[in-house]
Amino acid sequence: MEGTWWAGLTAIGSLLALAYYAFVVAPARLHRWRCEGLRAFARLIELRTQGRYGKSEPLTQIAHAVALRLRLPLHERRRMELAIYLRDIGMVAIPYATLNKQGALTCAERVLLDRHAEISASITEQIPGLWQVAPLVRMHHVVYSEHPDAPLSAHILSALDDWLRIAQHADADAAAAVLKQGIGTRYHPLVVQAILDELRQRALDRRNRLARSAALWL
Repeated sequence: MEGTWWAGLTAIGSLLALAYYAFVVAPARLHRWRCEGLRAFARLIELRTQGRYGKSEPLTQIAHAVALRLRLPLHERRRMELAIYLRDIGMVAIPYATLNKQGALTCAERVLLDRHAEISASITEQIPGLWQVAPLVRMHHVVYSEHPDAPLSAHILSALDDWLRIAQHADADAAAAVLKQGIGTRYHPLVVQAILDELRQRALDRRNRLARSAALWL
């Protein structure tokens, strides 16, 4: 009798282990492999545009933190991360001269550049297993006043993409000011608040680390 119970428990444990691997470990590994492969696409766009577009690493880190603050489910956080790597892949269809123009773009050039989101989504739809990421790629410049019901992940990408671009050309304070000015019109209010909270927390963490480092020398 005891042996039967032990065999039963062993079988149940094995099934639980297999289920954990199938539903937790394997999907996580597949996601990481996808991200590692797609990171090359983002890097390609970054090189082609001299760093103007395609940056993924800083955006991925803060987008993940903001998504956690907004309690986005795991599957949506993963979809958003994949969209970050693919959002600017459509830049391959934009002329090099337009992407790297030093002065202001003409109206025609701006219209052409704005097509990159649709082109990126079309390319994403052709990648096996990633069709569900395409809508998010298509909406990564979504405007809150026009599409208030768009997924929060799309609003996160829209706000952070602008924040990163402005922060690189000006500074973080100027970028934060732009987000505040666009609350309720250009940007989702909850998303902006979560971004600002995350930025404040990161600044506080940096000050605390510096204070601890300085204390070691006293």
